[in-house]
Amino acid sequence: MHWILRDKDTRILTLSAVHLALKPGGRFYFEFGGHGHVSEVFTALLYMLVQHGYSMEDAKKINRWFFPSKEWMQGALEQVGFTVEMIEIDYRPTKLTSLDDGGLEGWIKLLGAPMVSAIRADLRVEAVKQVCRVLEPVVTKEEDGSQWLNYVRLRGVAKKDK
Repeated sequence: MHWILRDKDTRILTLSAVHLALKPGGRFYFEFGGHGHVSEVFTALLYMLVQHGYSMEDAKKINRWFFPSKEWMQGALEQVGFTVEMIEIDYRPTKLTSLDDGGLEGWIKLLGAPMVSAIRADLRVEAVKQVCRVLEPVVTKEEDGSQWLNYVRLRGVAKKDK
């Protein structure tokens, strides 16, 4: 959902379509990134773009994520006709895979791809390495070298009454 709801102009239309697709009494169960999800990575990627000549406003436009707050999501669901039965934020530190399985660099390349691909092709490898160097002291546990990202999950259940 945090990719689907990225476009401000279609967020409410998308949730309206979900509402319309359900039968009366149907429920919409969701879980996706909530406000603050991977904020350390998002900050580092924005800074990477600024370092490569983008204005902060242009860097924000390249971003493809929308991590709404619990309050925003509840309001939007109610606006389209849902009754929100449950909505919560779960702060869930998430361990990254080992370096052999992609690790932090792999996560950045895959999930940060829209922002990374905005960098000139010949500079991307070094840009990703720099982002990893910036993040390393923040995400790495000194005692065992494991790396963790601050996942924030927004989950809930909304019911279509009519």
